[in-house]
Amino acid sequence: MPPRVFRKLGLLALSVLLAVLSTGPRATAAEFNFARYKETDLDEFLARRRPATGMDVYPMSPLKLDVTLASHGEPCANGALKRSLIMSGMPKQDADSLQATNCITVRSAKGRELKVFMQDVVYGFLPNEVPVGGKLSLYAIHAFTSPDGPGLLVSEFLTPRSFPRADKPADTTMTSCGCWTHDEHPGVDFTADKPGAPVAAMADGVIVKIETGEQAPADFPGIGGCGRYVVLKHTYPNGGIVYTRYVQLGRVVGPKGETLRVGATVKAKDTIGEIGPSKVLHFELRPVAPGNTTTDKAWSERYGKMPDMEWSRYETVDPQKFDVASFGGVKKATK
Repeated sequence: MPPRVFRKLGLLALSVLLAVLSTGPRATAAEFNFARYKETDLDEFLARRRPATGMDVYPMSPLKLDVTLASHGEPCANGALKRSLIMSGMPKQDADSLQATNCITVRSAKGRELKVFMQDVVYGFLPNEVPVGGKLSLYAIHAFTSPDGPGLLVSEFLTPRSFPRADKPADTTMTSCGCWTHDEHPGVDFTADKPGAPVAAMADGVIVKIETGEQAPADFPGIGGCGRYVVLKHTYPNGGIVYTRYVQLGRVVGPKGETLRVGATVKAKDTIGEIGPSKVLHFELRPVAPGNTTTDKAWSERYGKMPDMEWSRYETVDPQKFDVASFGGVKKATK
């Protein structure tokens, strides 16, 4: 599935970090191939033939549908969806790991309604961006059709205000962390009043990577080249996994100044390091989700056999918008 375009604005979990920091410039980098999705009229689509019994499977046909949001939806069973994807050729392990546990209801121009699956990593943005009755465009794959209707999996959505501009000029100015330009910046930067301020863990997690080199090298701009950092792995009740990375640290230390080690568990708000001399913390949020995983051959050759670099396989999302709690099943998304 294509990678997702990630959006911006608030995340409650970041209040832990914001206790000592204020936001600076931010940007994200991910591309979504909107052009491959075929413009489709929902009323005509719903009028297509349905099987009397069983399920017709489609080869993950990409569709673009302009609709009205009828309901923010609710959790839904996705067994038929996963079976159809496997039958279409998706590896079973990918289908099994697919995180699409919510369905929304949309309405056609003629008032017909359809319930569609939505990837959790996408669903986390919906309630804050689209009110019930709001217009949106769905970018979905047609996975199957049953006697009850078609089964669609939404990989992305846009509102009339969020359509991308092809003529947007590149922003080659440096971010506040000084590691990347705005166009290739993979996370969000926070500034502190002075070096040595504590950096807190966003949530309970396990330390999976500690980089202690002040000038840590990297072959990819979204991975390294910005000094000392810590990566935490957060596992949630529904099995969802999110990695967080805290970059440009001065010291990597625990709450009492102790040395931290890979494999150690930390609690939310535990100190995992200190702000470095630049007085900037670069923070990244990387959910493990289909469509959010790099398939870059160069990455596989460089990091594929390094377990402590697994976190870098997953694209960043904007921490100030992505709803970690909804993604992880801690709570339902706010309607």
